[in-house]
Amino acid sequence: MSNPTPHNPARRVAVALSAMALVLLAAVVARLTIGSAELGWPTGEHAAFVIEDRIIRMLIGLIVGVALSVSGVSLQTLLRNPLAEPYILGLSTGAGAGIMVQSYLHYLWQGEVAVGTNAGGAVLGAATVMLIVFMAGRRKGVIDPLGLLLTGVVLSTICGALILMMNYLVGPGGVRDNIARWMMGSLDGSAATLTVWLIGIVTLLGLFVLLFASRAMDVATTSDAEAMSLGVNLPRLRAVLFAVASLLAAGAVVLAGPIAFVGLVCPHIARLALGPRHGPLLIGSALLGASLVITADTASAALNLWLGIGLMPIGIFTAIVGGPAFLWMLRPQLGRGQV
Repeated sequence: MSNPTPHNPARRVAVALSAMALVLLAAVVARLTIGSAELGWPTGEHAAFVIEDRIIRMLIGLIVGVALSVSGVSLQTLLRNPLAEPYILGLSTGAGAGIMVQSYLHYLWQGEVAVGTNAGGAVLGAATVMLIVFMAGRRKGVIDPLGLLLTGVVLSTICGALILMMNYLVGPGGVRDNIARWMMGSLDGSAATLTVWLIGIVTLLGLFVLLFASRAMDVATTSDAEAMSLGVNLPRLRAVLFAVASLLAAGAVVLAGPIAFVGLVCPHIARLALGPRHGPLLIGSALLGASLVITADTASAALNLWLGIGLMPIGIFTAIVGGPAFLWMLRPQLGRGQV
């Protein structure tokens, strides 16, 4: 019986996933000990309140990170494009536009701004954008990668303009007191506990559904004819990927607003470390996504602690990390007329 070597694929995957789990654990510990007002484990009269606030923000960051990264894997498989991501393709801003439209309609009918998460509008907005991107990105039944990205960018811009318009139409103060902050992504520590738990459960179920379908997702990366010859029901798989990507992107926007690049960077790093198989890829992406969002929130708290500048939107940090990563991934294709 031979001893496992570093080149053993199973061992390499296990080591990589263990390292990612340790990174997430470190991110969680850092978030629980670094606050925007004090460093270390809280003590004193308000310790219980501070601890609860940090735990809630950490849990929301975990859910949002998992949702965005898993949604990214789902989109990349559905569209056979490693550059697909909820924000780039407009799902995140589509969900945000759905929230704003639902709030505005509530304002017209009831005379007041809607109070709550407006999750229904978020899901409808994300699904609508996803459907348009999927249909517009097909040429004679074949998915056009460049068409997908261009359609997503255009729809994201349109949805962003729609968000701003809805906010102004409501009047002074708008639907959101600080619309710029919300559009850059900010963890909502005041979200209702029930909302957080429901979106957390939906996110976990979405991850389990994709894990169950991971072998079919592996085959789906081949051509349609080859995938169907191997027994994969492509229409059903695409419907599942479509639904999961839309639901998870919408849930993330409900809790944190539109956040860019988490669904791009984390699956890409996980794919480099774990290989193309979707089972390990989904788990690794979820671990890295949670780590990235929690770390971004920790960085925001640390900057406020040291500089007293207030909590910065976490989307600033994910964009700083993800923007260069996107350009680096795009670089080999620049000048070729395709992506």
